[in-house]
Amino acid sequence: MTSGAIRGSVEVVMTPRRSLVPSLVLAAALLAACGDDDDEAVAGDAATEHVVTIEQSRFAPESVAVAAGAGVTFENLDPYAHTVTSDAFDSGQLGEGETFETTFDEAGTYEYFCEVHPTMRGEVVVS
Repeated sequence: MTSGAIRGSVEVVMTPRRSLVPSLVLAAALLAACGDDDDEAVAGDAATEHVVTIEQSRFAPESVAVAAGAGVTFENLDPYAHTVTSDAFDSGQLGEGETFETTFDEAGTYEYFCEVHPTMRGEVVVS
């Protein structure tokens, strides 16, 4: 026997290699099933909160789509007064930080503007 020589045998165990594809498909399906139910809310149902801000003398967004029965809150972030005025509603003058909320029960397009700054315009589309 020479110094440093190793005697014996080595056993090699081979394990079958599995594909990750079925596991990834299962994981994706589980994640999709566990996701938020907010997908319907994004479509504009009545439970969704819709906010239109008034900032830099603009309504943002200029157009908002909602389901019948939904409410829209208008919030003035400018340091001066604005209105949200249409044939169907009128906020009166809103100072900085003030809000106005209205509910849209009937389908249609409701165009509105600011009486103080008539070039400011927007619309609510109700389905």
